[in-house]
Amino acid sequence: MVTPVHIRPKADEIYLDCNATTPVLPQIAHAVSHTMEQVFGNPSSSHITGLQARYILDNARRLGREVIGAPRGQLIFTSGATEGIQTAVLSALTAAKRKGATTAGKYLLYGATEHKAVPQALAHWNELLETQAELKAIPVDRNGLLDLDFIAQHLPDALMIATMAVNNETGVRQDLATLEKVIRQHGPDVPWMVDCVQMLGKGELQLAQTSIDYAPFSGHKLYGPKGIGFLYVREQAPFTPLIMGGGQEQGFRAGTENLPGIAAMHTLFELLLDREQEVFKSVATLTSYRDQLLAALRMAFPTLELNHAFEYSVPTTLNFSVPDVPSRDIMDVFDAANIRVSSGSACSSKVTRSFVLDAMGLEDWRSQSAIRLSFGPATCQQTIDSACERIKEAADALRQSCLLISDTNEDFDSELDGVVQLRFDTQCCYLVIDRSAREMAVIDPIPQLAERIEKLVECQHYRVKAVLSTEPQKTESTAAMLAQLLCASGCDAARDSLGWPLAAQADCSSPEDCDVPTDGCLLVGNRRLYRVGQRQPVYLLSSPIQPTAAARVDFAFIGEQTAPELLASVLGDSTLVCPKWDEDFKVTTKLSELNGDAKPYELVNIAPEQQHEWLRRPETLVLDVREQQEHQVTPLDLPAQVMNVPLTRLIQFLYDYRDDFSGRPVVCLCRSGNRSGVAAQVLTRFGFCNVSHVAGGMALLES
Repeated sequence: MVTPVHIRPKADEIYLDCNATTPVLPQIAHAVSHTMEQVFGNPSSSHITGLQARYILDNARRLGREVIGAPRGQLIFTSGATEGIQTAVLSALTAAKRKGATTAGKYLLYGATEHKAVPQALAHWNELLETQAELKAIPVDRNGLLDLDFIAQHLPDALMIATMAVNNETGVRQDLATLEKVIRQHGPDVPWMVDCVQMLGKGELQLAQTSIDYAPFSGHKLYGPKGIGFLYVREQAPFTPLIMGGGQEQGFRAGTENLPGIAAMHTLFELLLDREQEVFKSVATLTSYRDQLLAALRMAFPTLELNHAFEYSVPTTLNFSVPDVPSRDIMDVFDAANIRVSSGSACSSKVTRSFVLDAMGLEDWRSQSAIRLSFGPATCQQTIDSACERIKEAADALRQSCLLISDTNEDFDSELDGVVQLRFDTQCCYLVIDRSAREMAVIDPIPQLAERIEKLVECQHYRVKAVLSTEPQKTESTAAMLAQLLCASGCDAARDSLGWPLAAQADCSSPEDCDVPTDGCLLVGNRRLYRVGQRQPVYLLSSPIQPTAAARVDFAFIGEQTAPELLASVLGDSTLVCPKWDEDFKVTTKLSELNGDAKPYELVNIAPEQQHEWLRRPETLVLDVREQQEHQVTPLDLPAQVMNVPLTRLIQFLYDYRDDFSGRPVVCLCRSGNRSGVAAQVLTRFGFCNVSHVAGGMALLES
């Protein structure tokens, strides 16, 4: 068997996404392994092996009570916090239904920044039990703190209220004592659930001294394994088991107990109670870690804005945004630097907002570009030191790629040359760049990408020759971008309604393959850019100018033009066609495909072992389709030839190399396998043979 290729060792990883999950501590992993191997009995069995298992179960429950300050009430081991939330909601709503309190006009109150597991559980059981209540989100202020007046107003008509101790995105900590006063003043008997998942290990809890009815916890958020958690239920709080049958957990939760998971919690509880242990750091130390990370981030991103106030937050979470820098770009380059963080919002450009930051009333750009950096109580100083160094590396790479503007006079040597495709969702914008002449034209600008293009112009000192539209009429946002770019680059602003410069030469002869008249031509470096038509124009980019040869059409930017007669009259068989919309992620197409004459194709189906062998062969071409800044931070050290060709530059790569690599094995590689899969499909469509991609991306190679 071929030895797998490893890009970077796992030990090099800086994991700063502990609010999502944590690594399992060695002593906890040992407890799990020991229990699985040696104490494998069923706690319900009466023989010695079963009694040994029962001891772990009972003792873990005793220690857990000490940790959360609950000598009274129930502590029930569950599969995790989600099960605890479901159980609490079912219990509260079942009790309300039995009392006959489920009539129209009642509310189910929950914090607007709650984990989605809470409102979804409320909606689910509200429908199944037909309790007829209205789900109502409790507003929060800009600090993420719950609106107490809103609670006081609506609580008398509530069937349940659900809040959280610490927010998973921002680390904002609610004042439970103040909340309790308001809740019990206006709803003394209303069941109250507090999601304590992010609180465990980050502050002291004395739940039995409160009137909190339900408190779910999860093991994997604090160095335990996944699949284990527990639920605190206050004495005399209404309770309905979610799982019945078998009588385990004193009848509160059926099913043979997850003893290895409970053994893990046993060890975790011991650590939390041991005042001499040095695994979990003090609040002062954790605060120092946060300050060091913030200082490094501010050095790397001088315009950084925090999305939460430290005075209301636990010290293990940093949520920030950088103006004009999408979270996707920061996450990707951090990942390449082996720093694991998460976006404060969804990663897809179709869902680009953080509902938590939206609920807090923060500006749109913060919600759309938030990054969450979170560490755990067991984090050590060495990890923080390494993280600070890597953050600087990542920021330097972003500057080299012109995604961050440097405050120095550095002249970065960008690799952009030729046709560059930028995307937002399924919409495409094209840059025509001549690297040596420092000239550029923009075709079909997208408002959401305007700032990115402006950064590139500023960073590379490009002279923008034109900003062109294929639409019949330019939109207001396009017009704004036109003015910004053209003025910034100092070019002639005299242009028609589609952005075509009035000074464009009128005596340019039409290129080969083009059988219709053109509206002159515009020089961009050593290429001619032609326009065909005015109502719904097509732009043609010629091959480099040669004194003795006629220009041919290498690229065509067709917008939404679909008229077959027109396209056939301006496109050659080898022209790369660049449409405005690309829903199927084809990147580019050609005339035969537009006419429905595309030949069938399929990727080479290669076993992982053979793929790893290919990566060790010098004749293999590895296309690293990550962005330039990702490649710079983590270059691929492989025996095979490696080229960095991001999807943004794939069109130009096809033009430059489509006749050079026809017989060589080609392996496309990216961070996760998504971009490489797109690239492999495109290369195969355009005649490249022996093309495959690493489906798991670098994550697979690093495993």
